[in-house]
Amino acid sequence: MRAMEALSAKYESLQGFYPRPKKLIVSEILSYQSLTGVYAPFTVEANYNGDMQPYNIPFTACHELSHLRGFMQEQEANFIAFLACEHAERIDFQYSGYLMAWIYSTNALYRADHEVWQEVRSGLDQSVEPDLEANSRFWDSYEGKVSEVANQINDTYLKVNGQSDGVKSYDRMVDLLVSYRKTEQEGSR
Repeated sequence: MRAMEALSAKYESLQGFYPRPKKLIVSEILSYQSLTGVYAPFTVEANYNGDMQPYNIPFTACHELSHLRGFMQEQEANFIAFLACEHAERIDFQYSGYLMAWIYSTNALYRADHEVWQEVRSGLDQSVEPDLEANSRFWDSYEGKVSEVANQINDTYLKVNGQSDGVKSYDRMVDLLVSYRKTEQEGSR
Protein backbone atom coordinates (compact mmCIF):
# COMPACT_ATOMS: atom_id res chain seq x y z
CA MET A 1 0.00 0.00 0.00
CA ARG A 2 2.73 2.48 0.98
CA ALA A 3 4.74 1.56 -2.11
CA MET A 4 1.82 2.49 -4.36
CA GLU A 5 1.13 5.68 -2.41
CA ALA A 6 4.80 6.68 -2.73
CA LEU A 7 4.77 6.00 -6.48
CA SER A 8 1.62 8.12 -6.83
CA ALA A 9 3.66 11.17 -5.78
CA LYS A 10 5.59 10.74 -9.04
CA TYR A 11 2.68 9.61 -11.25
CA GLU A 12 -0.56 11.54 -10.75
CA SER A 13 -2.70 8.84 -12.38
CA LEU A 14 -1.87 6.55 -9.45
CA GLN A 15 -3.13 8.96 -6.79
CA GLY A 16 -6.08 8.00 -4.61
CA PHE A 17 -7.21 5.60 -1.93
CA TYR A 18 -5.45 2.24 -1.57
CA PRO A 19 -7.02 -0.45 0.59
CA ARG A 20 -4.78 -2.87 2.45
CA PRO A 21 -4.18 -5.95 0.25
CA LYS A 22 -5.64 -9.10 1.75
CA LYS A 23 -4.42 -12.66 1.88
CA LEU A 24 -7.20 -14.89 0.63
CA ILE A 25 -8.39 -17.55 3.04
CA VAL A 26 -8.94 -19.77 0.00
CA SER A 27 -5.41 -19.25 -1.34
CA GLU A 28 -5.11 -22.93 -2.22
CA ILE A 29 -7.85 -22.47 -4.82
CA LEU A 30 -5.73 -19.75 -6.45
CA SER A 31 -2.73 -22.08 -6.32
CA TYR A 32 -4.62 -24.75 -8.26
CA GLN A 33 -5.56 -22.06 -10.79
CA SER A 34 -1.93 -20.84 -11.06
CA LEU A 35 -3.02 -17.40 -9.86
CA THR A 36 -0.96 -15.14 -7.63
CA GLY A 37 -3.75 -12.67 -6.93
CA VAL A 38 -7.10 -11.29 -7.93
CA TYR A 39 -8.66 -7.83 -7.92
CA ALA A 40 -12.30 -7.61 -6.83
CA PRO A 41 -13.71 -4.39 -8.34
CA PHE A 42 -17.09 -4.59 -6.61
CA THR A 43 -15.55 -4.75 -3.14
CA VAL A 44 -12.46 -2.69 -4.10
CA GLU A 45 -10.12 -5.38 -2.81
CA ALA A 46 -6.66 -6.40 -3.87
CA ASN A 47 -6.29 -10.03 -2.85
CA TYR A 48 -3.22 -12.23 -3.02
CA ASN A 49 -2.41 -15.90 -2.76
CA GLY A 50 -0.92 -16.22 0.71
CA ASP A 51 0.44 -19.70 0.03
CA MET A 52 2.94 -18.67 -2.66
CA GLN A 53 6.56 -17.77 -1.93
CA PRO A 54 6.84 -14.62 0.21
CA TYR A 55 8.91 -12.75 -2.39
CA ASN A 56 5.91 -12.87 -4.76
CA ILE A 57 3.58 -11.06 -2.37
CA PRO A 58 4.76 -7.41 -2.60
CA PHE A 59 4.83 -7.49 -6.42
CA THR A 60 1.44 -9.21 -6.58
CA ALA A 61 -0.15 -6.81 -4.08
CA CYS A 62 1.08 -3.81 -6.08
CA HIS A 63 -0.11 -5.45 -9.32
CA GLU A 64 -3.62 -5.90 -7.93
CA LEU A 65 -3.64 -2.35 -6.50
CA SER A 66 -2.74 -1.06 -9.99
CA HIS A 67 -6.04 -2.44 -11.23
CA LEU A 68 -7.76 -0.28 -8.61
CA ARG A 69 -6.37 2.82 -10.35
CA GLY A 70 -7.88 1.68 -13.64
CA PHE A 71 -4.86 -0.05 -15.16
CA MET A 72 -6.64 -3.19 -16.26
CA GLN A 73 -4.10 -4.31 -18.88
CA GLU A 74 -1.99 -6.99 -17.21
CA GLN A 75 1.32 -5.79 -18.66
CA GLU A 76 0.63 -2.29 -17.32
CA ALA A 77 -0.28 -3.62 -13.88
CA ASN A 78 2.92 -5.71 -13.85
CA PHE A 79 5.03 -2.73 -14.89
CA ILE A 80 3.45 -0.45 -12.28
CA ALA A 81 4.02 -3.16 -9.67
CA PHE A 82 7.68 -3.26 -10.65
CA LEU A 83 8.01 0.53 -10.37
CA ALA A 84 6.27 0.58 -6.99
CA CYS A 85 8.54 -2.15 -5.67
CA GLU A 86 11.68 -0.62 -7.17
CA HIS A 87 11.02 2.75 -5.52
CA ALA A 88 9.75 1.34 -2.21
CA GLU A 89 11.67 1.98 0.98
CA ARG A 90 11.37 -1.65 2.10
CA ILE A 91 14.06 -4.00 0.84
CA ASP A 92 11.62 -6.94 0.59
CA PHE A 93 9.55 -4.92 -1.88
CA GLN A 94 12.64 -3.98 -3.89
CA TYR A 95 13.73 -7.63 -3.97
CA SER A 96 10.26 -8.71 -5.07
CA GLY A 97 10.12 -6.17 -7.88
CA TYR A 98 13.59 -6.85 -9.20
CA LEU A 99 13.26 -10.62 -9.00
CA MET A 100 9.87 -10.65 -10.72
CA ALA A 101 11.20 -8.34 -13.46
CA TRP A 102 14.22 -10.63 -13.83
CA ILE A 103 11.94 -13.69 -14.10
CA TYR A 104 9.68 -12.10 -16.73
CA SER A 105 12.69 -10.80 -18.66
CA THR A 106 14.64 -14.04 -18.62
CA ASN A 107 11.54 -16.04 -19.57
CA ALA A 108 11.25 -13.82 -22.65
CA LEU A 109 14.96 -14.23 -23.33
CA TYR A 110 14.66 -18.02 -23.00
CA ARG A 111 11.99 -18.05 -25.70
CA ALA A 112 14.03 -15.74 -27.96
CA ASP A 113 17.59 -17.07 -27.56
CA HIS A 114 18.31 -20.05 -25.33
CA GLU A 115 22.10 -19.68 -25.55
CA VAL A 116 22.06 -16.05 -24.41
CA TRP A 117 19.58 -17.03 -21.69
CA GLN A 118 22.05 -19.64 -20.38
CA GLU A 119 24.78 -17.01 -20.23
CA VAL A 120 22.55 -14.53 -18.38
CA ARG A 121 21.17 -17.25 -16.09
CA SER A 122 24.67 -18.33 -15.07
CA GLY A 123 25.39 -14.77 -13.92
CA LEU A 124 22.59 -14.75 -11.35
CA ASP A 125 23.78 -14.43 -7.75
CA GLN A 126 23.55 -17.87 -6.12
CA SER A 127 21.79 -16.44 -3.06
CA VAL A 128 18.64 -16.12 -5.18
CA GLU A 129 18.58 -19.80 -6.18
CA PRO A 130 16.68 -21.07 -3.11
CA ASP A 131 13.82 -18.64 -3.80
CA LEU A 132 13.62 -19.62 -7.46
CA GLU A 133 13.75 -23.33 -6.66
CA ALA A 134 11.10 -23.05 -3.92
CA ASN A 135 8.89 -21.06 -6.29
CA SER A 136 9.22 -23.69 -9.02
CA ARG A 137 8.50 -26.54 -6.58
CA PHE A 138 5.45 -24.70 -5.26
CA TRP A 139 3.83 -24.06 -8.64
CA ASP A 140 4.87 -27.45 -10.04
CA SER A 141 3.00 -29.13 -7.18
CA TYR A 142 -0.25 -27.59 -8.44
CA GLU A 143 0.18 -28.35 -12.14
CA GLY A 144 -2.52 -30.49 -13.65
CA LYS A 145 -5.87 -30.46 -15.36
CA VAL A 146 -7.34 -27.81 -13.03
CA SER A 147 -4.49 -25.37 -13.70
CA GLU A 148 -4.74 -26.04 -17.45
CA VAL A 149 -8.48 -25.33 -17.53
CA ALA A 150 -8.09 -22.29 -15.26
CA ASN A 151 -5.39 -20.94 -17.57
CA GLN A 152 -7.67 -21.39 -20.59
CA ILE A 153 -10.52 -19.64 -18.78
CA ASN A 154 -8.26 -16.74 -17.75
CA ASP A 155 -6.92 -16.52 -21.30
CA THR A 156 -10.45 -16.30 -22.70
CA TYR A 157 -11.52 -13.82 -20.01
CA LEU A 158 -8.63 -11.50 -20.83
CA LYS A 159 -9.25 -11.72 -24.57
CA VAL A 160 -12.97 -11.01 -24.16
CA ASN A 161 -11.99 -7.98 -22.07
CA GLY A 162 -9.81 -6.46 -24.78
CA GLN A 163 -6.42 -7.99 -24.01
CA SER A 164 -5.72 -9.68 -27.32
CA ASP A 165 -2.62 -11.46 -25.99
CA GLY A 166 -4.64 -13.17 -23.27
CA VAL A 167 -2.45 -14.66 -20.56
CA LYS A 168 0.63 -13.74 -22.58
CA SER A 169 -0.18 -10.09 -21.81
CA TYR A 170 1.46 -10.50 -18.38
CA ASP A 171 4.76 -11.11 -20.17
CA ARG A 172 4.40 -7.93 -22.23
CA MET A 173 5.59 -6.10 -19.13
CA VAL A 174 9.07 -6.79 -20.50
CA ASP A 175 8.37 -4.50 -23.47
CA LEU A 176 7.43 -1.70 -21.09
CA LEU A 177 10.44 -2.37 -18.89
CA VAL A 178 12.87 -2.24 -21.82
CA SER A 179 11.33 1.00 -23.12
CA TYR A 180 11.49 2.50 -19.64
CA ARG A 181 15.16 1.61 -19.21
CA LYS A 182 16.03 2.94 -22.68
CA THR A 183 14.28 6.22 -21.89
CA GLU A 184 16.16 6.43 -18.58
CA GLN A 185 19.50 5.86 -20.32
CA GLU A 186 18.77 8.42 -23.02
CA GLY A 187 17.79 10.94 -20.37
CA SER A 188 21.06 10.47 -18.49
CA ARG A 189 23.21 11.32 -21.52
